[in-house]
Amino acid sequence: MKDTMKFVYDDKLREYMEKTGKKTIVVELVQIDNSDFEITELHVHFVDGRMRKKFIDQRYRAVETDCGEVLLPHFPLEFADTVTFKLKKFLFMTSISATGIKV
Repeated sequence: MKDTMKFVYDDKLREYMEKTGKKTIVVELVQIDNSDFEITELHVHFVDGRMRKKFIDQRYRAVETDCGEVLLPHFPLEFADTVTFKLKKFLFMTSISATGIKV
């Protein structure tokens, strides 16, 4: 991971985090591997204090940001100099998208 990497949050995500009190974002890989196909996806989401501890116990690295913290896995991912998080909404569901991270 680059020492100069910068995390940017869009305004809607910042507002959502302030409103809900959510402060910790985790970046993880989800892998599905069966005999017919293999899928590896980047999954970016909020975690609470109990889940934060679980990720820290699994050797995730906590990086402090101006909005809270980001937990990054110990295995290598490709990071751009700037990683941007955005709030996505569809009907009643909210999620986080990330640009600047490659699997």
